Order: sequence, then structure tokens, then C-alpha cells
Amino acid sequence: MAVFRFEVKMERALAIVVILLLPITCLNAGSTIVGAGSQSCTSWLNRKKNPVVKAAFESWVVGFVSGLNVSAEREIVGGGDFTAIVAWMDRRCVSRPTDQIGIATLDLAMELAGQAANR
Repeated sequence: MAVFRFEVKMERALAIVVILLLPITCLNAGSTIVGAGSQSCTSWLNRKKNPVVKAAFESWVVGFVSGLNVSAEREIVGGGDFTAIVAWMDRRCVSRPTDQIGIATLDLAMELAGQAANR
């Protein structure tokens, strides 16, 4: 019985990883990111200068992560800590300012999925 539960957990973890890797593969194949996600991390870092841009960028990231969460078989956002998601994006964009917000958000989702698989 314990072996069966382990196999089911591994299958679910693998499914989450596959779901999250597919968008990365598609992006590398030339898929387009639209909306705020198409902007650079430098734009993310400058978002606080304009409250409308700030709200749009942060809403895009949280919406994208929420969409991945809904499509996954397991909760990946860990309760939806908005402040933690925004802080993660701030740190990520400081370290790689030329990346697209969408790519950084995919990295965030991958990290969240990894954490969820370990819970």
C-alpha cells in the first residue's frame, strides 16, 4: 500500500513538472508572451513609478501563476502569498533585468511547484 501511495505522489509530481515545463518548451519554440509578461524585468523594477503600471504588472504575474495553479493537479502557490510572490519577482528581476517578466514568472512557478512537491 505504501508503495502505491509513493507511486501516485511521484506521478502527480511528475505531472506538475511536465505541465510547468511545457510552457517553457513552447516559449523556446517561438511562442509569444502577451501583456505585461512580454515586458522586461527592468520594466518590472520601474513599475512603482506609475500605480497603474504597478497594478497591471503585479496582477499579470499573480494571474499567470494562478492560472498555472488551476491547471495543475496539486496546489502550487502555497496559500497565495501575494507579498511573497511580488518580493520573489523583485529579487529575480534585480538579478536578471533583461529577462521577460513572463520568463521570470515561469521560473517562479517552477520553484513553487518544486516546493509543493516536497510538502
